[in-house]
Amino acid sequence: MKVKLWTIQDERGWNELQEKGVYSGKKEFVSPEFLLGYDWLRTQMEKRIGKPKQPNQYPVWAWYQSIDVTRKRPDLRTSGHLPTGKIGYRIEFEKEAKEILLSDFVLWHWPLCYHDYIANSEEEDIRFEKEKENQNVHGFLSGSLEKLPTSLQTKITLSWEKIFDMDFDVQYYTDSFEEKKIQATFWELKKEEITRVDRFITR
Repeated sequence: MKVKLWTIQDERGWNELQEKGVYSGKKEFVSPEFLLGYDWLRTQMEKRIGKPKQPNQYPVWAWYQSIDVTRKRPDLRTSGHLPTGKIGYRIEFEKEAKEILLSDFVLWHWPLCYHDYIANSEEEDIRFEKEKENQNVHGFLSGSLEKLPTSLQTKITLSWEKIFDMDFDVQYYTDSFEEKKIQATFWELKKEEITRVDRFITR
């Protein structure tokens, strides 16, 4: 089954796609502070959709649902797609479902930035905070995951897998499937998969 997706690319990405016929993500464009999250995601992609053709490939990002179920396509009238004043391309394409990994955009910030635990409930969150305190771990964890006891690291990273559960809906964390912002990652975009392109200037 094929799935319709949209990716926003700058001129560099668009030109690579035109010249090579294929576009893939690269480690050099990942900010160092986000590398832990990206590397964790790469491991998850390998487990769930298979390994990339090249060992140095990083995720390509697209939207499955940019706002909610009624507003899937990214709105070019809004800002934030790329730096202001830049030429961008909204590329609509279709990929086989088995080649993509969907994730909750909001929850993705836990492995990307927060490096903390995604609980199933407020009660579970409180219990985990107490567990951290019992092991002399206090406060916000961003940037310090590797310094934690192994048992806590394991619990935290396992909890991150909830970002792939489209039915996971806990108050204060995320939304129902119909209201989620849902992103898709995959290893490469092929020119022949494209169905439409809209060129724009970012606001």
